[in-house]
Amino acid sequence: MVNTLAILLDGAADDKIPDLNYRTPLEALEKPFIDSLASNGLYGYTDPREYTHLFLLELLTGSSIEIPRGVVEAFSFNAPLNLGYVAYRLSPAVIENEVIKWIYNISREDELKLREAVKSSLKYLDSPKIYLYEGCRGVLIFKSSKTLKLPSPPSPSILNFDLDVFREFIMNIASRTNGLTLIPWGGGKLESINIKPKVELTTISKSPSVIGIGKILGFRIVRVNDSVSEGLDKALKYLKTSNVLLHVEEVDDVSHMKSSSLKMLILKNIDSRLTSIIRELEGFKIAIIVDHGTSSLSGKHLNVKVPFTVSKATTSRSVKVRFHEGIGEYVPLKSLAEVLFNGC
Repeated sequence: MVNTLAILLDGAADDKIPDLNYRTPLEALEKPFIDSLASNGLYGYTDPREYTHLFLLELLTGSSIEIPRGVVEAFSFNAPLNLGYVAYRLSPAVIENEVIKWIYNISREDELKLREAVKSSLKYLDSPKIYLYEGCRGVLIFKSSKTLKLPSPPSPSILNFDLDVFREFIMNIASRTNGLTLIPWGGGKLESINIKPKVELTTISKSPSVIGIGKILGFRIVRVNDSVSEGLDKALKYLKTSNVLLHVEEVDDVSHMKSSSLKMLILKNIDSRLTSIIRELEGFKIAIIVDHGTSSLSGKHLNVKVPFTVSKATTSRSVKVRFHEGIGEYVPLKSLAEVLFNGC
């Protein structure tokens, strides 16, 4: 069986952008390597999921499985599975006029202040443990008999509900950082999970969400700091002995920052890097997949069908179609793993 390198371009689908003559970034961008895959292999679209971990769970198991984001990310940090504890994802935000506004780009100075404020606010929770990472996002674990359903990013949310046990934690942080705080969401009980995947692979990512899914499904995990350069170098190493999933988080990050130009630059760099290693990829299959859309106009997630392609790597530069949203053959997400890893 020929091994497959599946590259997940997180949030790569988009709105049609006026400055791009009402085309999406994928539609407007010339990307010879990726477009040649779509031109010479199978090209189509599948079902989106609002968050990457939900997309991967359905792709890799063939079933629609709901595991809270906080629990998934807790697995990535090897958090102890203690009965009576819950895990939540934390995201930076401000609360203005009773509206939660999520923040995706904070300065290093603000991040340091936020980290200090968080430390002083953990006293308001029962036996807490916190794991903070890039951008002051993180996972919060503490003892509790219940889980609260709180609003999740990226869309702003009206604060018309009781913050319950989190009120003092959230407000104390905000009081020390001129309003910037951390909002918990995606909470669930921290307990063991037994799920069997449809395919075995190596997962390469810097995202705790994707790493957590890899750990839950029992995959080999490779953590990287740079999804494009370092990630592709690692992918070449492991592709010789296994299927590989390489997650590129940066595409989604700049979309939330409402920058179509940065989005296109990252996509162009990925395509150029793949072109530069084509000789090393020959003989393997390459798949490009997208989990959901993220608008470069609003910064919000989009519920649009997402494109995929899979083809054997070839030096042919024949381009008949451009890889983008909405054309080709429809394949349900639950059936897509068979196409990506066993087809062609």
